[in-house]
Amino acid sequence: MNEDHELSRLEKEWKSSFERFTALEPSREQTLNLIQKIKEADDSKPVDMRAALEAQQETQSIPSKVTSLFLSQWNFHGGRSWLLTGIVLLILTITISQNGGNAETDFLTWIKWITLIIIAGMGYAFRSKNEGNEIIETLSYYPLVQQMFTRFMIVMAIQLAITLPLSFIILGSVSSVLYLLSSFTPILFFGVVGFVATMWLGQKIGILLALFVWFAQVLLEKQLKFAALFQLPGNDYFLLTNIVVIGISVLLLLSVPLKNRRRKLT
Repeated sequence: MNEDHELSRLEKEWKSSFERFTALEPSREQTLNLIQKIKEADDSKPVDMRAALEAQQETQSIPSKVTSLFLSQWNFHGGRSWLLTGIVLLILTITISQNGGNAETDFLTWIKWITLIIIAGMGYAFRSKNEGNEIIETLSYYPLVQQMFTRFMIVMAIQLAITLPLSFIILGSVSSVLYLLSSFTPILFFGVVGFVATMWLGQKIGILLALFVWFAQVLLEKQLKFAALFQLPGNDYFLLTNIVVIGISVLLLLSVPLKNRRRKLT
C-alpha cells in the first residue's frame, strides 16, 4: 500500500513535466517557404576560392600585380641560392685575379666560368622541388609562362648585378664599355638559351642543351672565329658578333610566347 501511495504521489508530482508539447500546425505558406529554402540549399554551388581570388586580384593596379609576381617567385625559391651564387662568383673572381698575369687572358677565362655558373643558376632556378610545388605553380593565379619569365628576369638581374662590378676586379685599368659588353653578351646568351630551352624541352634537356653549346664554344673557340662568343674588343668580329648574338637572344625570347600560344590552341 505504501508503495502504491508513493507511486501515485510521484506520478502527480511529475505529471506536468512529462506532458507532451503539441506544436502548432504550420501554415501552407510556411511549408512552401521551407521547401523552397531546401531546394535553394541543394542547388547552390560551393564557393570557388580561385575565382574569388582572381576577381580580387583583377582590381589591383598593374604595378601591384608585377610586384606581387616578383615577390611570389623570390619567396618561392628563397634568397639563399642567390646569396650562394654571389659568394661563388666572388671567390672565382678573386682566385683568377690573384693567380692570373694578363688581364685579357684572365678576362676570357673568367667569363667562361661565369657563363657556366649562369647555366647552373638557370638549372637550379627552374628545378621542380617536388610534386606539391609543381601543383602550386600550375594552380597559381599567374600563368606558368609569366612565373617562369619572372624567375628568368630575377636570375639574370642578380647575375648581371654581381658580375658586371666584379669584371672591374679582373680588368683593372683595362676596363671599358666594350669589355662590359663582351661580358654582358655571353651572360645574356647563355641565360636565354637555358631559359628558352627549358620552356620548350623541359628542365633537364634544356640545361643539357645549354651545356652542349657552352662546351662547343669552349672547345672549338679557335675554329669558330666569327661564331665564337668569347671575344675581346680587339677582335675583328667583336662588334658584329655581339650584335648578332644579342639579336639571336631576342628572337629566342620571342619564341616563348609562341610556345605558350601553341599550347593554348592545342
